[in-house]
Amino acid sequence: MSIVKMLAGISICIAVVNMTSCSNTKNDTKPATKVKPVKHHVKADTKQKQQYAKLLDIWEKQGLVKPKTTQNIRTATAKPAKKLAQSKATNKVSSKVAQQKVVYEKRRPPARNKIVRNNTAKKPVKSSYRTPSHRAPVKNIKYASLSGDYVNNQQTHAFINKMVNKHGFDRGYLNYLFANTEATPFLKRMAYSDAKGPIKSTKKSRSGRWNRYRGNFLTEKTISKGVQFWRENRVALQQAEQKYGVPQEYILGIIGVETRYGGNVGKNRAIDALSAMGFDNARRGKYFQSELESYLLMTRKEGLDPLKPMASYAGALGLCQFMPSNIKRYAVDHDRNGHINLWTPKDAIGSVANYFKKHGWKTGGTVAVRASSKNSSYKSLRTGFKSSHSLNSLKSRGVSADYLGNISGKASLIKLNTYSGDELWLGGHNFYVITRYNHSSHYAMAVHQLAEAIDARIGGKSVIRQASIDSELDEYRALLD
Repeated sequence: MSIVKMLAGISICIAVVNMTSCSNTKNDTKPATKVKPVKHHVKADTKQKQQYAKLLDIWEKQGLVKPKTTQNIRTATAKPAKKLAQSKATNKVSSKVAQQKVVYEKRRPPARNKIVRNNTAKKPVKSSYRTPSHRAPVKNIKYASLSGDYVNNQQTHAFINKMVNKHGFDRGYLNYLFANTEATPFLKRMAYSDAKGPIKSTKKSRSGRWNRYRGNFLTEKTISKGVQFWRENRVALQQAEQKYGVPQEYILGIIGVETRYGGNVGKNRAIDALSAMGFDNARRGKYFQSELESYLLMTRKEGLDPLKPMASYAGALGLCQFMPSNIKRYAVDHDRNGHINLWTPKDAIGSVANYFKKHGWKTGGTVAVRASSKNSSYKSLRTGFKSSHSLNSLKSRGVSADYLGNISGKASLIKLNTYSGDELWLGGHNFYVITRYNHSSHYAMAVHQLAEAIDARIGGKSVIRQASIDSELDEYRALLD
């Protein structure tokens, strides 16, 4: 029995061994897809995810990937790596992503960073028109025909023909200039007012005319600006006084009355003002057309854009308010830089001094002195800057002055209407010279009194001449020789 039991146990063991070997054979024939992924495949998938994430960050920053493409890539990278059992599948996915990137780059290039420009207005250059924007265009712009506000003005067409035939201007360029010239309502009113001529009032003038006129110029602000202007330009003023014989304070007086030392050089474009006064002015149109002619010649010579410089409503230019024809006659290159620029202090200073010298300024001559009268017989005498009376005849009418300076022979009798009555002055030859700048006794007296006020504020003529001992003047003395 024991032997039979041993044989039965051995047979059972053999059967168990056979069943185990059969089961192992069946497992080897299963498809490879059902095999669990190898551990190194999982590592490769994680690395690929990191690469995709880096690519997404780079593409999004450069604007190379559309939202849909980004979403697709993110979805593909977020899926589990069940279908990436082989390395070929991984290569196909990466190649598709690369193709999407290349196609999108061709269709939409990288966005450039926009340049943010500062639109804040630039500070204007003080007392200067010689800036790049005021330069004439490198290539002259030409129009085939005239257009704009003056297209139907026959005088404008005649003026263009004159400039072409007489001075060789290009017709297309002149068409461009006058097509961009504006006849503003203000300038039209000024031209119409000038065409009517000076209005003579039939009513008796109110008292205080001189007080009101004087109050426009002899203010604390203007005097202080004059002192500051002298401090900044005293070498140029001293140089002009030595060369032309005109005292510095009278040069300061002119520039102060004209433009408040560059604070008001005009609010109208010069070409607009001169065109309106020339083409819409029946009384003095020819005069202003000649000034417009001089203006265009000046801008061509200096290489300026005629559409840029500003002027008064009558076309006066620069700190000293020269009309264009006077620039050619009297303006000087006082700073010796090769250009005449009346918007700069130095050239304006020298030009005013030269203007006075050319009109007969007498060095050391007295401009005006205060006078008084013992009676009212002076009222029958002619007054104003054009008047001329001998000192003896004035004395016989009760008009005299405590101080005459170097006024001798004849003098003009100046009567100024004030709130307290007539104010009398005797004007010398240089007073008349000042009126060559502006034909008005009030104007010349305002220049004279502003000059005296600045001189007194600085400390008198002994102080205002101290620039002569300044070391800076040495470099300029050679220019006077």
